Amino acid sequence: MQIFPNGYMKYRLADRGNDLDDNGYAVSDTGFSGECRCTITVITDNRKGRYDDGQYRNASYSITCNMEDVSDTFNPTAVSLTHDNKGNLGVFQVQRVEYYNLTGTIEVWV
Repeated sequence: MQIFPNGYMKYRLADRGNDLDDNGYAVSDTGFSGECRCTITVITDNRKGRYDDGQYRNASYSITCNMEDVSDTFNPTAVSLTHDNKGNLGVFQVQRVEYYNLTGTIEVWV
């Protein structure tokens, strides 16, 4: 299946150690083992969350890439997303990965 890429995904695989800080958030944009073109779809992206000194961002994305563009042992724990038009979207902890063998694609939810 042909995807229509609109960005890049750098990924950190599960065998690279702990990717989360003490609060359970994905660590900084270092230690990524691969990169591939992908289609980034926004599920939510807003800054409606508030706290005493400001606001926070609530964002989730669906990322689709071709199986041939990633390693055979693709099991990411964190991804760094860069959109072609919007620039760097950030580093996110992976929530779920689905493998679609019939279409040859992988979908990652963050």
